[in-house]
Amino acid sequence: MTNTSSNPLIPELDRQPPGKSERPAIRHRNPQTLLTSVVVIARARDELAMLTGYKADSVSGFERTDEGWRVTVTAIELKRIPPSTDILATYEVALNDTGDIVSYERTNRYLRNQAGSN
Repeated sequence: MTNTSSNPLIPELDRQPPGKSERPAIRHRNPQTLLTSVVVIARARDELAMLTGYKADSVSGFERTDEGWRVTVTAIELKRIPPSTDILATYEVALNDTGDIVSYERTNRYLRNQAGSN
């Protein structure tokens, strides 16, 4: 094994003290800490799909609430040909502080080509 501290080809900033790893240790979140919006959105999409059997198409909104989170998810309830005639639904999903779904409700149902009209 060669000593890198005397090698002029290795820049000073790239040298690591003996016994140190080259990458900083990854710090894992404590499960009891607050969740990030990205994690909450992913959980809302995945869990809603498991509960309803419908594939999540998109997320149109999210909000931090006193009780946890509220996420608005659009799901494909029926695929059709052509895709512009797919039947979509909007779901309001409520999650607690740990990211578990506590309730969901379908608030709208429409054809994909009629998006934006209520």
